[in-house]
Amino acid sequence: MTYKLFTLNKSDDGITEIIINNQSAAVNVIDWEFNDEFKQILDDIKADQSVVGVIVTSAKPSFVAGADLSIMEDFIKPSITPTQAAQMIGRIGDTLRQLEQLGKPVVGASTGTALGGGLEILLACHYRIAADNPSAKYGLPEVGLGLLPGAGGTQRLPRIIGIVKALPMLQEGRPISTQDALKLKIINEIVSPDQLMDAAHKAILEKRVPSVQPWDIKGYKMPGGDSFTISMDSVFAAANAKALSKVGGNLPAPKAILSCVYEGSAIPIDKALNIEKMYFAKLVQGKESQNLIQIQFYARQAADKLIARPAGIPSTKVQKLGIVGTGFMGQGIAQVAAEVGIAVVMLDRELSIAKTAIEAIEKNWVLAVEKGSLKPEAAIKMGGNLTASGDINELINCDLIIEAIVEDLEVKHKLLAQLNALNMPNCILASNTSTLPIGELAKATSRPEMVVGLHFFSPVPKMALVEVIKSSSTSDETLARSLDFVRQIRKTPIVVNDAYAFYTTRCVEAFIREGIRMLAEGIDPAMIENAAITLGMPVGPLTLCDEVGLDVIRHIQKGALAFSGEAYEKDHSDDLIEKLFIDKRYGRKSGGGIFDYSNLLKSVWKGLPITAPSLEINTTDIESRLLAIQLLAAASAWDRGIVQDPAQADLGAALGWAFPVQLGGPFREIENQGIEQFVKSADVLATKYGKRFAPPIFLKEMAQKGEVFNKK
Repeated sequence: MTYKLFTLNKSDDGITEIIINNQSAAVNVIDWEFNDEFKQILDDIKADQSVVGVIVTSAKPSFVAGADLSIMEDFIKPSITPTQAAQMIGRIGDTLRQLEQLGKPVVGASTGTALGGGLEILLACHYRIAADNPSAKYGLPEVGLGLLPGAGGTQRLPRIIGIVKALPMLQEGRPISTQDALKLKIINEIVSPDQLMDAAHKAILEKRVPSVQPWDIKGYKMPGGDSFTISMDSVFAAANAKALSKVGGNLPAPKAILSCVYEGSAIPIDKALNIEKMYFAKLVQGKESQNLIQIQFYARQAADKLIARPAGIPSTKVQKLGIVGTGFMGQGIAQVAAEVGIAVVMLDRELSIAKTAIEAIEKNWVLAVEKGSLKPEAAIKMGGNLTASGDINELINCDLIIEAIVEDLEVKHKLLAQLNALNMPNCILASNTSTLPIGELAKATSRPEMVVGLHFFSPVPKMALVEVIKSSSTSDETLARSLDFVRQIRKTPIVVNDAYAFYTTRCVEAFIREGIRMLAEGIDPAMIENAAITLGMPVGPLTLCDEVGLDVIRHIQKGALAFSGEAYEKDHSDDLIEKLFIDKRYGRKSGGGIFDYSNLLKSVWKGLPITAPSLEINTTDIESRLLAIQLLAAASAWDRGIVQDPAQADLGAALGWAFPVQLGGPFREIENQGIEQFVKSADVLATKYGKRFAPPIFLKEMAQKGEVFNKK
């Protein structure tokens, strides 16, 4: 019998190789067709008495990347009940249970990365061998989508490596390397890729592979003890605290995972798997998971596929990149470019400054080598891609030049004029500005069509987003080539139209500014910060102000008045900002801002010029204000045509300023509240706290017409 997604080989030694090979996709993923074929194969093998063993492997460099998330739509159809949803995920779980109960030894031979359902397949095998693949990752990342592993992951992993080691992998979702998987005993052996299948055959023929799982043998004891073991009390208490701290306790998945492990570890595996199915069903039908899937799967996948790239323009790659300004941001951009093999010229006003920047980058790679996440020879090769310079003429022949200098229009104009004079008609000039309009910057050049904004986020090596800003003059070719570069350096782009502060900066500024307003009103800083954390923000607006720098916030405000005064009106927060600025309390970088940072301890600065609140403090309103001001800033960006794709704007919010992920982004949150209800709530806030909360006219019109942002 032939299969669409699998190839079967039965060797002379009686061992059947099940080779996963979806020829229509770059990676293997699990969907209903996959499951049905896999089940049929297992039925046939069980009936074949001549089969003495089974090897499950992949024809691709990776093993299985996980589930095809498009099947999640099947779980949320209006007609599907939680019980039916549990039965649906049970189809996949039952197939893996069938795999481990074949009565024949089963080896999982992993060619590379196995995530989510891919790792769950391996866990259901009796023995696991991995190819020595430095780039391979093993993990259960479902928690990042508001889900839990629904095909046995919460039950088999603790039974293999113990609860203490399993909980972090399950609750945090971070993948691990092949070597770490071996240390944890998730993998039993590592062999060279060309020896993988021979090693799998050998393990079966030498009878090192059992035909039954340990937990199916009477008297089985979980490594380290089950949930009823006294020593586990503190383990579960700590894990529970960690789950509650996750985005303010607003994500149910970490808590559900903990419950699955706690309830399932002390009972027979089949009953435990039923518990897992029910928890999965509850999560997948919850709004938090659907919001996360929309952002992390659909929106991000579209962005990574360059949905906004103009059609009909040939794909390009940057061979030589110029970075002007080798401070922290310039270093980060240079580092990620060098890591993908781009030749980078790092230019600063003095050669010694640029050399120091390269040394800082190389220190990062040394640390990575020491941690084992980077091979020494790779670090040396990447270092060879960096060149320090103090001479602007060394930028000649660059395909792209990114300026990352001081946020000053006059200074940037001077630099861009110098770059323009190099006479490189095919070189794109990009600015890493976070506020200044690209159209204004382009006035310093004779070819504004070749000028674009590439707004990176700090720290660049860790932050995935790049906000690509096109002015009215930016050509389609420039935009296409810029997006190609963002993909080349493995970042995720969103495209926005030109305006002062673009999209992300204006939303971040609105959040910070509202926190400062509350502070000026006399509201306790702890209440403000805690309200933000409760919402699901990683830090409060006052802490974020100190991290960004009060001088930067002041600069944004000053520039806003210059470029778009109608959008920014002075209020009672300005006096407080000015007072802090005069006292040179710029934030953490200056040793103190709203908070003091002496002796590495953080405390509210006692010199804050604030008085007792004039109004009764309403803690619910504090949260409402901090959320609504972000939603309204995003809506304003839509109204001004800065953003035009709600899904991409929501992605930018999640990746750019850590908007609460469980809400799915500003536009999805407005729709989840109901546009009509949001308009009413905003009007109430406007009456109590000022017209900055007044909803835009277009939102009121949408509410009246019953329109939505997301047409799907």
